[in-house]
This record gives sequence, C-alpha cells and structure tokens, in this order.
Amino acid sequence: MANPKPLDLQALRLSGIAKGLISSISDIDDHNFLARGLQNVPVPLQSRMARKYIDRYNQKKAGSQFRANTWLRRTIARLKPRFGVLFSITQNMPLPWHILSSIEKTKKHAGTLAMECVQITLDVSEEHQRLSYEKLVRVTYEAVSDHAKSFGVNVPFYSMREDDLPQECFEIALLKMQCDKWWARQLKTLRKQFLELLEIATGQVGKDLYHDKNSKKPKRRGISPYSSKQAQREFSFAQASGRQFLEMMELQSSDGDVIDLIEAVKSGMANPANRRNELMLRIRETEELADEMGYVAMFYTITCPARFHANANTWDGSTPKDAQNYLTTTWARARSKLNRRDLKYFGVRVVEPHADGCPHWHMMLFMPKNKLQEINAILRWYFIQEDKIELYDRYGPELTRAKVFNKFVDINTHGTHIKTVEACVKYRAHTEKTHLFKLYKKKRSAWGFAKKKANEVAIQRNKEEAEKAKVENREPKKIKAKNHKAPTKFYRTFSPRFDAVKLDKNKGSAASYIAKYISKNIDGYMLSDHVDADTGENLQEQANPVLAWASTWNIRQFQFQGSPSVTVYRELRRMRTAVKDEVIEPIRHAADTANWKDYVKLQGGMCIGRAANFKSMYEATPMGNDYAEVVRRIKGVVTNIDYKAVLTRLFNNVHNVTDATSLKTRLIEWTRQLKGTAEKLNAKDNTNVGAADLSWSSGNNCTPIAVGSSAELILDMVGCDEKQITEVKKDLIAGKRIARNGHIYQVKDGQLHVLDENAQLKQNKQLDIEYRAKTFAQKSGSWHVTEVHWQQARELVDLAYQYAELEGRETLNATRNKQGEFHYGEPKNGLITIGDWDLAMLVNNNSASAISDNDWWALDMMA
Repeated sequence: MANPKPLDLQALRLSGIAKGLISSISDIDDHNFLARGLQNVPVPLQSRMARKYIDRYNQKKAGSQFRANTWLRRTIARLKPRFGVLFSITQNMPLPWHILSSIEKTKKHAGTLAMECVQITLDVSEEHQRLSYEKLVRVTYEAVSDHAKSFGVNVPFYSMREDDLPQECFEIALLKMQCDKWWARQLKTLRKQFLELLEIATGQVGKDLYHDKNSKKPKRRGISPYSSKQAQREFSFAQASGRQFLEMMELQSSDGDVIDLIEAVKSGMANPANRRNELMLRIRETEELADEMGYVAMFYTITCPARFHANANTWDGSTPKDAQNYLTTTWARARSKLNRRDLKYFGVRVVEPHADGCPHWHMMLFMPKNKLQEINAILRWYFIQEDKIELYDRYGPELTRAKVFNKFVDINTHGTHIKTVEACVKYRAHTEKTHLFKLYKKKRSAWGFAKKKANEVAIQRNKEEAEKAKVENREPKKIKAKNHKAPTKFYRTFSPRFDAVKLDKNKGSAASYIAKYISKNIDGYMLSDHVDADTGENLQEQANPVLAWASTWNIRQFQFQGSPSVTVYRELRRMRTAVKDEVIEPIRHAADTANWKDYVKLQGGMCIGRAANFKSMYEATPMGNDYAEVVRRIKGVVTNIDYKAVLTRLFNNVHNVTDATSLKTRLIEWTRQLKGTAEKLNAKDNTNVGAADLSWSSGNNCTPIAVGSSAELILDMVGCDEKQITEVKKDLIAGKRIARNGHIYQVKDGQLHVLDENAQLKQNKQLDIEYRAKTFAQKSGSWHVTEVHWQQARELVDLAYQYAELEGRETLNATRNKQGEFHYGEPKNGLITIGDWDLAMLVNNNSASAISDNDWWALDMMA
C-alpha cells in the first residue's frame, strides 16, 4: 500500500485554531483521523475538542495515542445524534466565537454595540426630521430595539411596545441601549448562558456516577452534575472577587459610626445561614398556622416534558431558562384557575436542577381537606397537557384493532336509532402498563381479602367482649379491626411529570420534609450523611454546583405562595425598640421576636395578597439614575387603608387596620467608602479636605488621566462645593487618577497617593521610550531591544514632547481634522492638524522639516 498523504486542511471546514492543532501531529494517520473527525463538528466546538485530544495524545504514558483516538471516536459517536441541535445552537450564536470565548473581549464589545445604537439613533433622526418628537422617539426605539434584539438581549419594554406606553419609557430604553455599561451587563449574562448551553449540548453536564455492567461497580464519567465545571469556576471566582471587594470597603453613617461592609453583609440575608434560618422559621410557623386552620399538607414534584431534558433523545436545544419559563407560565395558568374557583392554598416552592441542568419544582402546599382532590386534579391537568402523548408512549406503542359496538344514529325521517357499527379503535395491549395493572389488581385483591378477614376477627372479638362485659356488669370495650393500607396505583400515567403525595404527620412534620431541599439549595447544612439520589454524591458537596446553576440561569430558587410580604417583616425587624404607635407596635413586636405566625395574623392572614394591613413605604426620586428612571428606595412601613383593601379584610373577617399611620425604619444614611478612609480623615488637619468629606463645590476643572504614581500626601480641596467633591470622590473610589494644582492623586489600598506632575511627565516619557524602542525592535525583525533602538526611541520622544512644549502643552496630541475626529484608517477630509507623534515621525523620515523654538509659526507670528 502506498504511503498515506496528509489531508489538505484548507479544503476542510475547520477553524483556524483547529487547523493549527491538527498540524502539530506528525503521525499522518492520526493527523488525518483527527481532521476527518473534527470537520463534522460545529466550528465553535472544534478548537476545544482538538485541545482535549492533544492533551490526551501527548501524555507520557504507553498507549496515549490509542486512548486519544478512542476518546475522539466515542465523543463524536455520542454527539452525532444531536449534531442537528448543536448546529442550530452554533448558528444562533449571538456574537462571533472569538468574542464570546473571552470575558474581556465581550466586555470591550459592549462599547462597540453602544456606539452602533448611537449611530442608528442619529441616522433615524436625520431621516425623519419632519416627524414630531413623540413619533420620532417611537420610530427610533423600534429601529434600535430591533438591532439589540438581534443579539438576543432583553430590550426594555419590548413586550409592551404595542401598548399605550408613555414617552418616558421609550426615552429610558434608548438611554439604556446607548450605554456601554448596560450592554456589558447584558452581554455578561448572554455569554455565560450560551457557553453553559454548549457545555450541556456536548455532554459536559450530567450524572457523573453510573454503574458499569462489565465490572459491576460504580464509575465516574468525569463530568459535572447540575452545572459545568467552567460555570462553577466562574461562579467561585465571582464570589471570591465580590468578597474581596467587600473586605476593602467600609460603611460610615451620618452619625459618624463606621463598620466594615463585610460585617454588614454577614448580618443580612446575603448570609446563607441567615437566609436558611429565616426560610425554616417561615415554613415551620406556616405549618403551625395551617394546623390551626385545619388544612392538610400536600407535597408536589413537577418536572418538564422530555424536550427540555438534555439527556433525552427528543431534546430540542432548550435551555434551563426555557424550562423554568415553561414551569412558571404553566403554574400561572393553573393558579388563575384555582383563583377563579376560589380555592385557597398557601405554601412554598423550591426549584432545583436535575443532573442535566433541567429544573424541576418541589411544592409544599397547605389546603382545606375537602378541596384536596379538586386542587390536585386542576394542577395535574395543566402540568401534563403539553406533549401528553409521550406519557402514554412509555407503556408501549399505539396499535389499532377492529371493534363492534352500538352507536346512536340520527335519521331525519325516522328519528334516532341504535345501530351496530364496526370501526377501528386505538389501544395499547401487552405493554408494561398492562403488566403493572394486573399486578395492582392482585395486590388490591389481597388487600381486600386481608381487610375482610380483619373485620370478621374484629366482629367476633367484639361479641366476646360484649358477653364478658355483661357478666362483669361494665361497659364493653370497642375493638377496632386491624388496619391494612390500600396499595397505590404505581402505574399512573402522569407520575413522571406530576407527583402528589399527602404528607403523613406520623412520619414527620412538613417543615422537616422540605428541610433537605432548602439546605441542599443554599449551603448543604447538616447534609454530610445524605446522598443525592440523582447523582450518587454527597449532598453537602453539591451546594456549590447548584448555586452556580442558579446564578448562571438567573433562576429564583425559593418562593412562598399566599404569604404576606416578607419585606415588611424585615423592615419591622430593623426597629429593635418599642414605638409609641399602638397600631404598628403589635406587628413590630411580632417581627422583632421572630413570631411569623402572629405577624401573618396581624397582616390579615394567609392569602390576603395586596389587601394586607401593612405595606412598604417608598421614597421616589425622579431622574434617579443615569437612565432618567424614577428610583424607589424603601424607607419604612405604612398602613394600607385603600378602600378595596379595607373591604376585602372586612369581608374575610380578619384583623383590619383602618388608621393611617407609618413607621420610618431607615433613620440613618450610610456612605460606602474604602476601608481606612474615615480613620485617615479624622487624623488630618481641619484645613485640609479629604476625599470623603461632604462640603465640596463645583468648578475645580479636575481631569481624570490615564497614569500615575504613589507618594502619600494630602488632597487639598479647599473652596470646592458638595457637587464637585462628589464627582471627585466617585473618580477616586473608581481608581482613577485626578490631576489638580500641579499634582496627581489616586486612592490605592485605602490610602491617598499623590505625584508631582513633573515626576509624572518624566515617567510618561520613560514609558513612551520603552514602547517606541520595542516597536523599533519588532519592525527590524528582532525581539531583542538594542542600544540603537533605545537611541531612536529617545530622539523620537524628545522631539514629540518638544513640539508639545512649544504650544504650551505637557501632553501629546494626536492627528485630528477640523471636526476633531481621529483619522487612523479613515478618509482625511477637511483641514488636518498634524499630531505631535506624527510630526516627529515625519521629521525623522525626512518628510518634514524640524521646528525650532524661535520659529515664527510657533511664536504665533503668522500674518
């Protein structure tokens, strides 16, 4: 056989990175095997698969090349059935792969998209100049929103654009879509969700533990359940970064008190322990309230159709967010049906993922005992409607057979008659369901026989007891028959999608039943001895993957149903001392003593909704942010005396508050600042104004600059008003350098550093010399910077700064046209002003003559 030749990689559908990695393999057979395999894989996945192949191929172990080829063959075979889904996912990629694969590039691209939206706004405004302002805003919003939706982001007010929205809504949306920070937040979410979807599609998220049929032992696949390892790394990094930021900051109150920001966070609901304790308190006392009302508890497990599960053959590429939207939409429809039928219920809902990332719900609901069957039937009907046929297909294929039966036939002249007809009917025979039904009938028959025997025994014993009591002249004891539990219908068609279990008080309380799910989805508290049935791993170790999953897909894990506002409860707990208001004091005391049951009663009971006695009090600030939105900040608690709410409470015969009163719970204003700022400001002289003082003014012409140094001095800002110092504080806290009065200032590690502008200018020159020397070395084809390159760089930098000095400047200008636009790579139209760098380079290339310090052009002596 002739020697094989390497394939022409340029003729194959391969990415540039994949081609480079394939070219690194010297063995021709392996080279061709990898190239043929990767060309069938979507382009964004080729580089990753090629890297994993190379890592296995280059291992210093015997047979590493064979194992690498086996891995590639099995991976492609496993992904082949879903290549259609993979190609669909990659075709709908919101941004090019070289941008999505990098966090920094994605963040940088936000500025580009913001400028595109600005340009669209200008183009539309110029094209429709004759339109009124109101119509122009609407037309501009339509154009900009269509452009933004093409990238898959959530455009503000897009779903309500056909409604009669006020003009301010469209203005707010346009301001957001023209902001690079807004785009950065949107693209951050878009990027992590798309990358996670690729991980799910390639099988990197799923059940890690499986049973090997050959060795008959459990083994691991090396994948991660719930969320990918990449998502977990990014989540852990974000958590560590956020904690580092909190440790660097402190809070200073308007009274002068200073506390660490990290300690403030630990005392709030951001602390997992506090969040878990509050959830368990609310669940336990909700159960106690349900017992007082005579309600029974039902535990529901609700899952999605197979098309949402990545481990199913019918998966259509839906994300966990799509699955959660399906569940919430279906629940909204079911909840509306329950409300229309005036069925009362309350409880809690927990969302957690399957091993493949698809969410499912656990709901614990309390309801009247006589309404249990009706509520179950309504919920079951809604949650099994979609793709119902797949539930029947679990029990075998659908067959057709002939059947003879009687049918009413309407004859116009002779009336209605019964007619015997023969027709084809569908059925499922000799299936798994048939076997399960027969098995259930046998158990039911055995249960009936045992119950009958127990009744006969009880009757006989009662007769004997009656005769004995008659002889002893006493009341006979009533002997009950032995209780035999009836078998359940374990063959229910809907059980994979909807499962309802009535909680048995003898086996434990409802709170204890759901405690595992609460702890698993927060911090794994007290679950070190429990094993996850879905993955076979320790539940305490699964807390971080679940949190990473919820963070990636922005899924709310816990939600109470029919419960009064917990925000009011938390606000009342901020007031630790009694108040004189007799209307608010009882509910404040209940919240302060963590008595959730009394708090609910004072609010008007469960299922009171928006008619509760107390609600949050907000302070609205018009134009409160960069997007001109009305910002609402909570300030306390106020009574709800709306006439509809009062009538609702009166009709329900619950605690009713009719007096108008309020309680302000946020009495102190807190300012966030770098740790140590307050201590340093207290040590400063009163004549010097620090970076965090509050008495500053406008008009100081402070200019943020790009570079700086460190030497600790005092920032003297005497004569500045409050608005000015607020802007300077913002720049300093953001890490910017501020130039003022011949000095440059920056806050580093909680300390204020200052550098003289002359020293800064000297450092700038040194940095420019280093950059230009490296540039000259690269242009000469060498990575080593020689003395010749240093000399060329020094001459060029000195010349450029000399031209700047002649015009009285200390910084260099770039080439600009009359409109002030840069011209690198753009057509140069109109009058052009040559920048200092370009002029110095022209002089070095003998394309222009040097300017001396007595040149009449430089001395403004031009006629």
